[in-house]
Amino acid sequence: MLAIAALLNAPHSEGAEIAQPMLPEVKVKVAAEKEPAYKADTSSTGLKFEAAIRDIPQSVSVVKEELVKSQNAFNLRDALKNVSGLTIAAGEGGRTGDSITLRGFSANSDTYLDGAKENGQYSRDTFFLDRVEVLKGASSVLFGRGSTGGVINPIAKKPVMGKSFANADFTYGSYDFKRTTLDAGTKLNDNVAVRLDALYQDADSFRDYNYTNRWGVAPSIKFDITKDTDLTLLLLHQEEDSVFDYGVPMIGGKPANVPVNQFYGFKDDLLQTYDTSVATAIFNHRFNSDFSVRNTSRYGNYERNYRTLLFSGAASGTGTAATIARTQALRSSPQENYYNQTDFTFKKPLFGFNNTLLFGAEVGWEDYTFRSKNSTGVTPVSIYNPIGTPTVGLGRANDFSGVLATDRNTKTNTAAGYVLDQFEITPEWKLLAGGRYDVFQAKQEDFLVNTNNFERTDHQWNPRAGLVWQPKDWQAYYFSYGTSFNPSAETFTLAANTANLKPEQNQNLEVGAKLDFFDGRLSATGALFRLEKTNARTTDPADPTKNILAGEQKTDGFELGLAGDLLKNWSLSATYAYLDAEVTKSTTFATGTVSGLSKSLQGMNSINVPKNSGVVWTSYNINPEWEVGGGVFMSGSRFTDAVNEVTLPGYARLDATVAYHQKHFDIQANAFNLLDKTYYESGQTNTALPGVPLSGQLTLRLKY
Repeated sequence: MLAIAALLNAPHSEGAEIAQPMLPEVKVKVAAEKEPAYKADTSSTGLKFEAAIRDIPQSVSVVKEELVKSQNAFNLRDALKNVSGLTIAAGEGGRTGDSITLRGFSANSDTYLDGAKENGQYSRDTFFLDRVEVLKGASSVLFGRGSTGGVINPIAKKPVMGKSFANADFTYGSYDFKRTTLDAGTKLNDNVAVRLDALYQDADSFRDYNYTNRWGVAPSIKFDITKDTDLTLLLLHQEEDSVFDYGVPMIGGKPANVPVNQFYGFKDDLLQTYDTSVATAIFNHRFNSDFSVRNTSRYGNYERNYRTLLFSGAASGTGTAATIARTQALRSSPQENYYNQTDFTFKKPLFGFNNTLLFGAEVGWEDYTFRSKNSTGVTPVSIYNPIGTPTVGLGRANDFSGVLATDRNTKTNTAAGYVLDQFEITPEWKLLAGGRYDVFQAKQEDFLVNTNNFERTDHQWNPRAGLVWQPKDWQAYYFSYGTSFNPSAETFTLAANTANLKPEQNQNLEVGAKLDFFDGRLSATGALFRLEKTNARTTDPADPTKNILAGEQKTDGFELGLAGDLLKNWSLSATYAYLDAEVTKSTTFATGTVSGLSKSLQGMNSINVPKNSGVVWTSYNINPEWEVGGGVFMSGSRFTDAVNEVTLPGYARLDATVAYHQKHFDIQANAFNLLDKTYYESGQTNTALPGVPLSGQLTLRLKY
């Protein structure tokens, strides 16, 4: 060290060169920082274009693919359990498939795909989804009719330019559950990329005589026509063979104390099939750096054929002699949709301030047919000692000849224009304002009773406004106001007591905060809101056969959420919602199945809305190879009937996962309901559907 110091300090003559020691070249490779597994920074749902979530003055939840895979959430309804303020219900009447309640209001017709309406009746799978986005609160300014509690907008996987990959998952689990998925993509040339997602599932169930056999393909291709123009074509085709099963009977206002596997249907009569095809074309063009257009065209074809098995009325008898009546019907509900929407985005400073203007139009039609034929000779069944009887035999409805219970067709047409402007008052303050005008036409043709033929046209204006304050890069506080409308034919049904009624009106008032911590790796959100329907349909006191728009319904609540990384290797997704949903004004009466008394709906809690609910899911990478995780799904008790006499008990379900990661494969084990608690996921007035008991799945994931 002294010799080196002497050399460096030695005097030298002017102009003389000092010999510089030659050091070997050192190359430093910095690995790209991995983004948080469960946290999303942007959403395309809140403003109809990709925007930072912190800039959207409304609650937005994003369930990413990483969370879906960690939980083995194979169905959309399982993925949506991670969304605060959302509950899954059993399908009602002829309107079945995925049935959702959001902030206390039905969202059955509020399902979209890549921002365009996709409301067919089938059980949606996650095999082709990149993520699921949920915008909460009244949102008709963006999406038209419905969207009262919000909208569910899954985002499909799409081709990726310049990247070749192939992933295959093989899962085997309890009750002979077998499932295989494929996700592969490549670039054909500099301008064309393709992707294929595929699914095959052959699964039994913890419910006796139940199964869900499903297959699907979702090919897609992207053309980069020019550097400013691209076209993406996507197709989803999915078929399913499964069982119509609403679970176990209600008795005395609660689920019967029977084994969760007990089946009350006809074991040799399990008809339920789905055949779904959805084709989408997405065209993008950028005129210049400020002005762009996006056009989405979608055609959907949905076929569902099934035989119901429903409990009819309340249980009769007591003790082991208790029985419940059953009904059976053959049903078919084919549906066709076409929607086309064009969105223009113009980003240009206005008066020296940053400004983004969105405007566009939407047109579409839907054609829905519902046919139903009742079986005869369906006998009651013992609740506590059911005997697995065969089909009802000669009385079974096998086709749609003879006397039908229902045979109708409903056609709808939608035309709408909208404008939305996001104006940056200062770098800290952003104002959002806009509106949409809808023309919604519906025509119903009843092939059995021509007096039930109705036509209706509604003209509706919906505004939206919001203000965002961002005092720091990691803070955003907002206020928003939005509206929505529910026309009489929203779910393809018109009746004599609704055909002449104007749409119901709803509004959402919300204040909230969105905060980022740890250099943006963890986000915290909170929202306080009131969602109210000011002119709900209710019975006309002067004529009980008619309805009037004199009812009121509201939901007051707040939501909290955490998503992201607590530490470098520790990920978390946590949500909580408190909902106080109530019918505040009504002239309608209904008879309780427990008391047998006629009661007013006024003052009753809304159906299928727990006051408290939430999910906590976390995962930790012990090292690059081993990962452990788990969480709890919680729900308070909730009423399943209009007069609040029938209750689903609250529950907390504990799940866990452990995974071993290698470069070209993963092995993952999932355990569900570790404490083997009996609980019920959904219900109606007469039925309750049990949740899964203690069970497990093992997945092998191959990666290339």
